[in-house]
This record gives sequence, structure tokens and C-alpha cells, in this order.
Amino acid sequence: MALARIGNARRVENFTWPGFVDALATLLMVIIFVLMVFVLVQVNLAYRVSGQDATMGEMRQQLASLGELLSLERKASAALAADLAQLTAQLETTKNARETLQAKLASIQATLDLRDNEIAAITKKQVDTEAALAAAAAKLETQTGALQLAESQLAMTQAQKQSANAKIDQMQADKASTDKKISALMAQTKASKAEVLQLTSALAALRLRVEELTSLLNEKEQQAARDKVAIANLGKSLNNALASRVQELQRFRSEFFGRLRDVLKGRDDVQIVGDRFVFQSEVLFAQGQAEIGAQGRDQLAKLAVTLNDIAEKIPGDINWILQVDGHTDDVPVRAGRYDDNWDLSTERALSVVRFLRNQGLPANRLAAAGYGEFQPLDKNKNEMARRLNRRIELKITQRVPLK
Repeated sequence: MALARIGNARRVENFTWPGFVDALATLLMVIIFVLMVFVLVQVNLAYRVSGQDATMGEMRQQLASLGELLSLERKASAALAADLAQLTAQLETTKNARETLQAKLASIQATLDLRDNEIAAITKKQVDTEAALAAAAAKLETQTGALQLAESQLAMTQAQKQSANAKIDQMQADKASTDKKISALMAQTKASKAEVLQLTSALAALRLRVEELTSLLNEKEQQAARDKVAIANLGKSLNNALASRVQELQRFRSEFFGRLRDVLKGRDDVQIVGDRFVFQSEVLFAQGQAEIGAQGRDQLAKLAVTLNDIAEKIPGDINWILQVDGHTDDVPVRAGRYDDNWDLSTERALSVVRFLRNQGLPANRLAAAGYGEFQPLDKNKNEMARRLNRRIELKITQRVPLK
């Protein structure tokens, strides 16, 4: 009986010991498999975080580009302010000198076109900035979705760890090093999450800055619209002033024509053609000569009295001028003092101008030009046409100021 009990006790001990070893081995295999799964997941997360670092670098470059765009917009605003100051100075100058009214009006129009181009460029930059912000926000959303997907995969892995008990025994030796790697990867994941939060706050601040820039651009556009209205009003005022001066000169020109008609009444050798008085050359000069004869001096002396009287009444700010034009027929000059008909017609016009200057007319109100035979009144080749083409023309006109 004693032997039987001893034998039975040994059999119970032999049956119990192998079961405990199997349970322990199974538990170790499960732990090792779970650790392997953690390692794989963390390696995947590290790969995705490295991709996020590259994306964050691109976002930093985009933020630097946005800063440069902001600097350009500020420079454009300063340029607009400088242009406005320049326009104000130009407007003050136009009040003092009527000779430069037309040139300054063209300059103001050119500046306005430049301002419209600058406003269009600023608007385009704003659109580009908003597009860049939208792209950055989309990238951030994509990265957040990827992180959420990794977390869901980690949860699925934890649900499947019960099926990996058979492999834990093979991974027991690597458990210590795996724990260290897992700790390091978890620290990196926390750092990545912190950086993502920091980028999110930076993006929010950037959006606020873009809104401020948009508000500033709207203010500049409103200011440009007000400046455009002011320039348009100034242009109307300048046109009205110029039209008034032209009408005033026209009034004195009409008076000049009326009084010359009375002085030259009844003369067939003096005609009115449009806005010009036409003297036949035979009245003033001998054939082929540029010296004024006695009869011509008498006629020009009467003309000078009338011109002096009218010149005293014309305001000094009206830039008028008496244009004296010489014309000849198509018969070439003979060898002598004058080279050709151009030379002869120019000398005749200069003789009239010098005579009128000696009669008291200011030299700055006189001008002479010679056209030779190239501006005929009658293109026929007979003697009557040639006599008609030999002439001196007088007209009062307005001098165009230099730009």
C-alpha cells in the first residue's frame, strides 16, 4: 500500500509539472508577439513622422514666402503714397504755369494707369497668398488623418494579439531591447504631436495676419478710388481753364481780323483765307527780291499799329504768336543771292518779322517760316496761278508749350 501511494504521488507530480511549463511558455510567447507588434507599429509611425517633418519644412518655406509677399505689399503701399505726394506737387505746379498744363495732365494720367496696375498686382498677390494658405491647411488635414489611421491600426493590432501566443517564445530574448525602442518611439510620437499642435497655432496666427492684410488692401483700394475721383475732377478743371483761354485767344483773334479788315478794306491784293491774311508778294517785294518796298512798308506799318493795340489787350498768360509764312511760285530762282525758292521765301518772311519788330511788336511774339513753292494755293502752271501762289500769310495762333 505504501508503495502504491508513493507511486501515485509520483504520477500526480509528473502530470502537474509539464502543464505549468506550457502555460508559462505560452504567456511569454504572447508577450513577445505583442512587443513585436509594438515595434512594427512604432517603425511605421516613425516613417510617417519623418514625412511630416518634410511637410513641415515646406510649410516653413511657405511662411517665409508669405513674409516676403507682405514686405512687397508694404513697399507697394509706400510707392502709392509717394505717387500721391508727387501728384499733389504736380497739381500745385500747374496752377502757376499754364505752359505745362497739357504735359502735366498726361503725366497724371500715366501715374493713374501705373497705380491701377499696382493695385491689380497686389490683388493677384493676395489671391496667391490665400491659395498657399489653403494648400497648407489641406496638407495639415492630410497629416492629421494619417495619424488617426495609425492609431486605429494600433487598436486593431491590440485586438489581434490573442492569436500570436505561439510566437512569444522566440522573441523572449529581444524583450529588453524592444522595450527601450518602444520608449524612444513613444517619446518621438509625443514630440511629433507637440510640433503638430505648434504648427496648428502658427497657421491660425497666419490666417489672422492674412485677414489684417486683406483689410489693409481694401483701405488702399478705397483710397485709390478717392484719388481717381480727385484726379478726374482736376482734369475737368484743367480742361475748362484751357478751353477758357482758347476762347479768349479766339476773341482777340476775331478782333484782330475785324480791325485788319477795316484797315485793308477795298484792296484786291490782300485776301482772307480761313484764319489767315494773305498779301500778294508784289505788294511787299520786287520780283526775286526780299527787301520790302515803300508801298509794302506803308501797308505793314498800318498792320503794326493794329497789332500793337491788340497785343496790349491780350493777357500775358495767353501764349499767342504771330506766324509769318513766305511762299513762292514754282519758277526756279536765277543764279544770284538766293540759293532756291525756299531761301527766298524764308528771307521774305524774316524781312516782314524784322519790320514788325522795329515797329514795336515784341520779338517773342513773332515767328517766320519759308515754304518755297511746295504749298501752292493754285496748282496750275499759268501766270495767274503763279501770281496767286507768290504771297505772304499772317495768322495769330497759340504756341504749343514744350513737354
